[in-house]
Amino acid sequence: MEPLPDAIWADASQFSCNFSNDDIQCSEIQGQRELRIAIDDVICILPHASQDGKNYNMLYLRNGPKEATSVPRGDCRSSLASIQLVSPPSTLLSRYFCAELPHHLKPSVDRAIDLHVIISAPSGTGKAKNFFRNIVQPFLAHIGLTEYEVHETQSARSILELCQSRLIGRAKLGFPQTIVLLSGDGGLNDIVDSFHSAVGVSLVPPIVALIPMGTGNAMASSLGLLSRPTAGLTVLLKGSPKPIPTLVANFSPGAQYVTDEGRTLIPMLDSSMTQSSVNPIHGVVVASWGFHAALVADSDTSEYRRFGAERFQMAAKELLFPSSGVDTHRYKGNITLFRSNIATNENSVETLECGEHMYVLATLVPRLEKNFIISPESVALDGRLRIIHFGAVSAEKAMQLMSLAYDGGRHVHESSVLYTEVEGFRIDFHEAEQKWRRVCIDGKIVIVGEDGWMEVLKGSTDRVNILV
Repeated sequence: MEPLPDAIWADASQFSCNFSNDDIQCSEIQGQRELRIAIDDVICILPHASQDGKNYNMLYLRNGPKEATSVPRGDCRSSLASIQLVSPPSTLLSRYFCAELPHHLKPSVDRAIDLHVIISAPSGTGKAKNFFRNIVQPFLAHIGLTEYEVHETQSARSILELCQSRLIGRAKLGFPQTIVLLSGDGGLNDIVDSFHSAVGVSLVPPIVALIPMGTGNAMASSLGLLSRPTAGLTVLLKGSPKPIPTLVANFSPGAQYVTDEGRTLIPMLDSSMTQSSVNPIHGVVVASWGFHAALVADSDTSEYRRFGAERFQMAAKELLFPSSGVDTHRYKGNITLFRSNIATNENSVETLECGEHMYVLATLVPRLEKNFIISPESVALDGRLRIIHFGAVSAEKAMQLMSLAYDGGRHVHESSVLYTEVEGFRIDFHEAEQKWRRVCIDGKIVIVGEDGWMEVLKGSTDRVNILV
């Protein structure tokens, strides 16, 4: 076992313990001290070198706030702690004990493990760097992992450039790679999109261990990684890799990325094809147009981001009740749904009758935030794509529907909402102004060209795995 780094608070005394659903009560065996540790703060229990084999080390978060939030505890009040337990209850061991490193963290005689830690500095409210320094780094050292590369993002393209310059090349050479990703959905999208864009090559899919640090954290929420503050680290040790299903968004010529808080547009030209071809985007969470896409785009500023998840509600109010006094915008375009009937093995195409819309969103996951259940029938990683749509309703009605989504996803039972499984969909835009042709793919904003289109289809699952 590696020496404990200074960042770990370690108690050398031995403790016995009992535990309930809420906390663990620890009593010092040769002393009078009592410790109470919240069960949600426990990361893992590891074997401790002792002659009788009854001693264990328990790692947990210390001095964090009691309530779990949408972002793991990573401020200066939290640190990694270790305590030595003697003969802990078997039920506690069955839940948290890790006898040895899992395959995705353990090198073997014939292969090394490429371990990478990616810190998305701007994600959410910017806590990723502190969480790494205070918790992840000492945690990795404690379990004996000191040989890994740390990559801190410097720009919106940092993860894309890392994948293209290093990670994809290693995967092509057959090297297994594990990526500890301290990020929101955008960082995961960058990895998935990069690996799926490496077409026509055979590669070893990397395994991503997601430590949620974003604002919404849709994938993490849907996988249960926000159920408690330590879930991401527990899954890193005890989780199993599963393929990540994707959706593929294709665009008409002229589509452009929106960057730099809406100030810069970058053409999406595919340099490997004809000059008018546009790169597709591979998403893992959502493709949207209308209110949701505008909400994500308008709230993606440094001024809004400092408010965390509240930024969405603040931007939503301005979109639905513009301070200028104009009416709520009605998004104009034709929407076509592609369906497949498994029982009859038949495909169908349906164009919606309404030409004005408020909300168009297709998703592979049930939750967009911890408590925002946009697609209650969805199961993360099952690869089924569902669409949620409602037309140009009043601002008050839109607010009501969004409130129902926060209330267990009850919006899908409203008569004004279309909720169905699809193989894909297409939007033909009839908007003159650019701002109403903005679409969102996993937080990335794209402006579609005038009289252009976007087509979204289910994609493949063979390029990137995630620990669950």
